[in-house]
Amino acid sequence: NRIAEKLPTIIDQSYQYMTDALQMEQTIKEKMQGISAEEFEGVLHPAFQEDEITLIAVGGVLGLLVGILQLFVVFSGSGSGSCR
Repeated sequence: NRIAEKLPTIIDQSYQYMTDALQMEQTIKEKMQGISAEEFEGVLHPAFQEDEITLIAVGGVLGLLVGILQLFVVFSGSGSGSCR
């Protein structure tokens, strides 16, 4: 039971120690700055590949909705007959 009580403190301390000891943020930053755009795409593409069709479909639907909204905004005042 004492371990369970101290666990949140231990986790916080171990996280801070690992972050400091491994310098993960700096290491990741250096590695990311050292790769080309093509290599970066190669890293990300497999992560998104299974959802690629979904992302394309959602983008298409959002584009369609924005286009329809734009039509209403642009042409809603055109029936007044006045020219500005």
